[in-house]
Amino acid sequence: MSLLKSFAEQIEWLEELRTVKEELWLEPISSGKWSIGEVVSHFKVWDLFVIHQRLPYFLEHQTFPENEIDAEKINQDAALYAKSDISKSQLLQETIETRASLVQQLHTIPEEWWIQPFAYKTKTLTLASYIQGLSEHDKHHQDQISLYLQKSANHAGNGLP
Repeated sequence: MSLLKSFAEQIEWLEELRTVKEELWLEPISSGKWSIGEVVSHFKVWDLFVIHQRLPYFLEHQTFPENEIDAEKINQDAALYAKSDISKSQLLQETIETRASLVQQLHTIPEEWWIQPFAYKTKTLTLASYIQGLSEHDKHHQDQISLYLQKSANHAGNGLP
C-alpha cells in the first residue's frame, strides 16, 4: 500500500537527521517555530498517541472516545522533552523505533478495514484518510525542516553567522 510506504519513508528521513549539527538541533527553524528536535519529539508523541489511543479503536471497530484531546499540552510536553537532557541521537532513535512500530502495526490491518468509514465527532473518516492526514502533516514539517537546513547550509557556505 503506497500510503504506508510514504508513511514509512519518514524513517529514512529521520535517519538522515543524525547528521544535523548539534547547534542547529534546538534552534527554532524560523521565528516563533519549533526546533528540529522539538518537531522530532512531536512526531514521536503523536505516533505513540496513534498507537495507544487510536489503533485499538480501529482494530476493535469501535468509535473513538468522546473525550477532548489537549493537543496543545501534548505538543508542549513534546517540546519540553526535546529540550530536556535527551541527546539528539537518543531522541532520533526513540522516534524511529516508535514510527517503525506504528508502521508494523498498520501493516497487520486487513486492507478492507482501511476503507471502512467511521464517525468521529462531526466527520466521517476511514483509516486510510486518517493516516493520509497524518502523513501530510508530517510532510509539512519535513519540508519546513528541509528548507531551514538548506538555508543554514547556504549561510554557512557564505561565511554568514
